[in-house]
Amino acid sequence: MKQEYKVYGSRWGVLIVFMYLVALTQLYWLNFAAIETFIEDYLKIPPSDAMWLTLVQPVFMILLTIPAGMIIDKIGLKWGVWIGALCTGLGAILRVFDPASFTVLLIGQTLIALGQPFILNGSTKIATLWFAPREEGTAIGLASLAQFIGMMVALGLTPSIVEGAGFDTMIWIYGIAGLAGTVAFALVPKQPRTPSRAPDQDQSAVRWGGIGTILKNRNFVLLGFIAFAGIGAFNGLALWVEKILNEMHGIAMTDAGAISGIMVISATIGCFIIPFISDKIGRRRIFIFIATLVAPACLTFMIFAPDFTANLINGILIGFLWLSALPIILTMSAEMTGAKYAGVAAGWLFLLGNIAALVLGAAVESLRGLTGNFVAALLMLAAVMLAAFFVALFMKDTHPQQ
Repeated sequence: MKQEYKVYGSRWGVLIVFMYLVALTQLYWLNFAAIETFIEDYLKIPPSDAMWLTLVQPVFMILLTIPAGMIIDKIGLKWGVWIGALCTGLGAILRVFDPASFTVLLIGQTLIALGQPFILNGSTKIATLWFAPREEGTAIGLASLAQFIGMMVALGLTPSIVEGAGFDTMIWIYGIAGLAGTVAFALVPKQPRTPSRAPDQDQSAVRWGGIGTILKNRNFVLLGFIAFAGIGAFNGLALWVEKILNEMHGIAMTDAGAISGIMVISATIGCFIIPFISDKIGRRRIFIFIATLVAPACLTFMIFAPDFTANLINGILIGFLWLSALPIILTMSAEMTGAKYAGVAAGWLFLLGNIAALVLGAAVESLRGLTGNFVAALLMLAAVMLAAFFVALFMKDTHPQQ
C-alpha cells in the first residue's frame, strides 16, 4: 500500500505555541539587560554580578547546544522541546519567590538558560516534521521571527512595566507567561497522524549523535562558516552599536537606542517576508549573497553616516536584509542534512554563531582600545562578512526545486 503524505491545519497551531516558547527564551535573556542600572541599585550588587543575569544564556548555549540537538534527534521533537519548555517555566516561576534575591534570580536564569538550547534547536525539526518541503522556509522564518519579537518585548516593555507597576510585578507577569508556555506545549501532539513528507534515506552510521555525518557534507561545512560570520558579526555589532553611534557621530544614547529598536523591528519583518519569497521563487542561496554583500556595505557606511536619519535607514537595511538571513541559513541546514539530523545541525550552527559572538565581540573591544575609535573594528566585521560572501559562492542551492 502506497504511503500517503499530507499536512494538517493544526500545524500552524503547533508552530504558534513553539514560537511563543522561542520568544520567551529571548525575553528572559534580555529582560534584565533592559534595566541593568535599576537591577544594580535594587539588588545592591556590582555590575560584574548583574551582567551574569544576562550572560548565563549564551554561556549555556555554547555548552549545551550540540547535546540538545542530539537529544532532540534521538527522542523526537515533542519530548526534546518539552525539556526546554519545562526548564523555562520552572525557572520563570522560581524567580517570583524572592525577586529581591540575586541568588534566586540567578538560579532562575540558569534554569531558563538550560532550557533555551532545547527550544531553539527545535526550529528546523518542527518544520521538517509538520510542514511540507515547500513550506519549510516559511515555518523556520516564523520561528526565527519569534526571537526578534521576544527581544522587542524585553527591551521595550520591561522598563515600562518596572517603572509603572514595579519590579516584583514584572517578575510575576513574566513568571506566569513562562508557566503558560510550559502548559501549552504539553498539549501539543507528539507528531502528525500522517507524515508530511517521505522519510530521508538512511545515511551512513551515526557518529557522535550525527556530528560525524553532517560534517561530511561539504555544503554544510561552508554554511557553518557563514553562520559563524553572520551571527558573530551581528552580535559583535549589537554589543557596541549604541556606543559606536554616540562616539562616532554624536548621536544621543536615546536616539541610538531607537535605531537599535528599528533594526530589530526591521529584522522581524524580514524574517517573515524573505523566507516566504524564498519558498515562492524556489531559491535560497541568492538571499545569502544579498545578506553577505549588504552587511559589509552597511558596516562601512556606519563609519561615514552623518546623522540620525542616515543611521536609521542603515539600521533598517541591516535588519531587513542581513538579519533575515538567519531563517534562510537554518532552512538550508535542514535541506542539506535532512530531517534525521535537523536538530543537531541547527545546534552546530548556533554553537558556531555563539562562539563567534564572544570572539568578535571581544575583538571589537580590543580594536577600539588599541585605536581609540571603532573604525578598525567596523572594517574588521565588514571583512568577516565579505569573506562569508566568497564562501557562499562555492555552495550549492538547497531548495528542492534546485
